[in-house]
Amino acid sequence: MGLGFFRLVLSIWVIDHHFGWSRTHVEPWLVGRFGVENFGYLGIGHIAVMAFFVLSGYVITWVMNNKYPANGTGARAFLMGRFIRIYPLYWTIITVIAVVYFVTTPAGVERPQLEIERIIGDYLLIPYGIIGFFWFFNRFAYGMIDVPAWTLPYDMIFYLIAPWVVMRKGVLLLIIGLELAYLTAVSQLGPQHFDGWHEAYFTTGHATLLAFSVGALAYYYRQVEIPGWLFSAATLALLYFAFAPYGLTNLYMNHLLVIVVATILVVALKKRSPLDNLFSELTYSTYLLHLPVYDVLLWYGVPWASVWALFGTYLLSFATVKYFEAPLEKKRAALTRAMLDDVGASSPRPLAGGPLVIGGFITLIVVSAAANLWQFAS
Repeated sequence: MGLGFFRLVLSIWVIDHHFGWSRTHVEPWLVGRFGVENFGYLGIGHIAVMAFFVLSGYVITWVMNNKYPANGTGARAFLMGRFIRIYPLYWTIITVIAVVYFVTTPAGVERPQLEIERIIGDYLLIPYGIIGFFWFFNRFAYGMIDVPAWTLPYDMIFYLIAPWVVMRKGVLLLIIGLELAYLTAVSQLGPQHFDGWHEAYFTTGHATLLAFSVGALAYYYRQVEIPGWLFSAATLALLYFAFAPYGLTNLYMNHLLVIVVATILVVALKKRSPLDNLFSELTYSTYLLHLPVYDVLLWYGVPWASVWALFGTYLLSFATVKYFEAPLEKKRAALTRAMLDDVGASSPRPLAGGPLVIGGFITLIVVSAAANLWQFAS
């Protein structure tokens, strides 16, 4: 079992959250025994998202350290590869979704009302990632053409800064320190109920940046051997948070505990296999496809819609990986090799702009945190 299997489990948890299986069959049992006032502190989908960002930080740092040289050419090749990985499939899927939503939506089903600004923002993603550090403007996370894609703007922001940040442990520690300070302050000033926490913290760049940075830093301690008892305890803890999240501390501190637990599991899961790689390859398309497929089946009143949606999602994902993502990956790999080979044996210039990029990003963190805390305090 490796990181690909872990990614598969997390993707199924996201699907479960949107299809409502645990909410329908598990939550009533827990509420009946522990009371509604003690239930709902995090929830399965939110656990999966935070664990995904820890995993993403770890994997991106591995990629930067092992596949790309620490120079301008390496940074350009990395960013080109990330853009090719994210945008073509995403653009294709949201275009198909838009056509389905606006052309084939049956009578009586309300169509999404999207302004031109929303459509442009959904296609570009990156502006949403910047706006998302200011929670009181954070409306991009609700109502995207493909709802689960609200995390992609943060992925893109992290990719843009990764070449300058993830290979500097000192910078990662600084970011983690700032985000822990912000988390502590928000836990005292911010809303303690679930809806407030969800909007004011969970869907912001601060929450996701903390998880990403901790995962990136964990890469440098990947040689640490996680004993079996700690791995088992971390697994049980993550399951506890996912399925029985009645109050341990509060929403904000529980969020931090999830990041810690996910980090232990990511460091522990070192094995890779062809099956593990397949699980990883399927994750992106299943993440983008599952909710639109489910919505369409619900519109047309298909019995057992969630079961058929799960089957249809993975069928489409296998086809997408084979006929869309795999050929695209070959082209991406060829372009990357060509960029790196062009440098040849010459001495490429070191990666420039570090102080500017790092300083600008730290400024974004500090300014957005100050603005958000001012909003809370007033």
